[in-house]
Amino acid sequence: MGQGTLTIYSASAGSGKTYRLTEIYLSAILKSKYNYRKILAVTFTNKATAEMKSRILDHLSRLAGGEESEYLSVLLETTGKNEELIRSEAKEILKSILHDFSRFSVSTIDSFFQKVLRSFTREIGIHSGYNVELDHTVILSNAIDEMIESASEDKQLRDWLLSY
Repeated sequence: MGQGTLTIYSASAGSGKTYRLTEIYLSAILKSKYNYRKILAVTFTNKATAEMKSRILDHLSRLAGGEESEYLSVLLETTGKNEELIRSEAKEILKSILHDFSRFSVSTIDSFFQKVLRSFTREIGIHSGYNVELDHTVILSNAIDEMIESASEDKQLRDWLLSY
């Protein structure tokens, strides 16, 4: 990963995205102790975010503690470092991340955009204490209205609605 590099990974559910992203993340932070401050990992769901953060911290802890890690062989290959050095650096990196947790940026897309939006509230003319609220009833009502409206042109949809 070079400076200013944007890498996007897209794959279907259950294809091993979290495993691979964790592998890439661990390799990148083991190349430079403070790389975690320069990496923004963005996922779609809170569950994926929590899983990725947990997996990164868990394997750093395993490496630092001399325990088995499924990522060790790949890290040996991608970093060119020996096991002792990887384990030593993992301990330092884990300590750094835990003491500087706000800069360990693995988040959902929506929380990332909220962070960006909050950074520019003055420039875009909104109050800095704004709250995002989703009124699901309005969204659902609009979706139903649009579906009923399109039923006048879509015979299959109209037949389905009439039979329902």
